[in-house]
Amino acid sequence: MKRASVAAMTALGILVMVVPVAAGVDTGIGISPLQQKADPGRAWDGLDQVRVATGRYHGLESAIADGFTPFALDGSDTPTCFESDSGGMGVHYVRNVDAVVDATDPEAMVYELTESGQPRLVAVEYVVPQEFVEDGEGNVVSLPHVLGQDFHKHATLPLYVLHAWIWEENPDGMFADYNPVLAGCPAVV
Repeated sequence: MKRASVAAMTALGILVMVVPVAAGVDTGIGISPLQQKADPGRAWDGLDQVRVATGRYHGLESAIADGFTPFALDGSDTPTCFESDSGGMGVHYVRNVDAVVDATDPEAMVYELTESGQPRLVAVEYVVPQEFVEDGEGNVVSLPHVLGQDFHKHATLPLYVLHAWIWEENPDGMFADYNPVLAGCPAVV
């Protein structure tokens, strides 16, 4: 009897939190422009679960407190800002980069640096090191996938990755690497 009541309370708590989020109501955990435009009658999906799980990271301080650290190509504490002719990618804060893939626990939070220099959460990224995907000859033996999408090999780093632009609409697609809507990297990060 006690288990049933705990399960019922847990389910009720999830419904109280999830239903308003799915309907685009601002519950304080972060609602994306995509959710605000979404049809309130649409089905709940895996991307909504990722939004609920990562909404607390709109404040970079929360991400850092939960163990995310700046990803910097030069090894410094200043995150590398990525951009290309295809658009911006922003800066990444990472944790737990290993062979484990969990849709609701992405390895990276991706922030756009605004004109004022403030970080704004725009996407998440899933990351698996190449050594867990390829054998010694470079053949793919265990291609990771999440949210119905296969990862792809990073162009220059020994990683397999997948972006999900859950907090900023991307005209190139939810899972594209770069977003043409994002501002370019500032001259000084």
